[in-house]
Amino acid sequence: MGSRALVVAGRLAVRLVPAVLLLWAGLAKVFDRQESILAVDAYDVLPEALVRPVAAILPWLEIGVAVVLVLGLFVRFAGIATAVLAGLFIAAMAQAKARGLEIECGCFGGGGPGEGVSRWDIARDVPIMLAGVYLALRPRGPLQLDNRFMDLEDDDGEHLEADEARAPARAG
Repeated sequence: MGSRALVVAGRLAVRLVPAVLLLWAGLAKVFDRQESILAVDAYDVLPEALVRPVAAILPWLEIGVAVVLVLGLFVRFAGIATAVLAGLFIAAMAQAKARGLEIECGCFGGGGPGEGVSRWDIARDVPIMLAGVYLALRPRGPLQLDNRFMDLEDDDGEHLEADEARAPARAG
């Protein structure tokens, strides 16, 4: 595989890995609303009045971010949303672990009482957060719909025509 193909594959992975995880997490919560409510409530950080709305909105937010990541649409926004979601999840799990709450993380469905959030649960979200930060800082890449619709600049800040931006890199 050539270096250009590796760059394209790596860039695609930075979008698709978080997308798959967010989609999996969102769908698991959508299809088991009661478990999602239990998971949000178990963290014991929200007022009772916010538990149900957060449990209802969170899965759809995860699914929405996953869809725009897969499509490569609004990549900067999707990167920011990914980083913020992962950061919030890390903070919630870290506080639950620090407080010794015996709960399941509820990340991919389930929730409520359990053995407690593990270091692995927390560590798993760090690369997702970093991928989001990377996409927010470097939203331009191959194989994404943004290339079709956005005014693009190259790495030096020069404006590219849409056809030029889509053209494969020429070997020099």
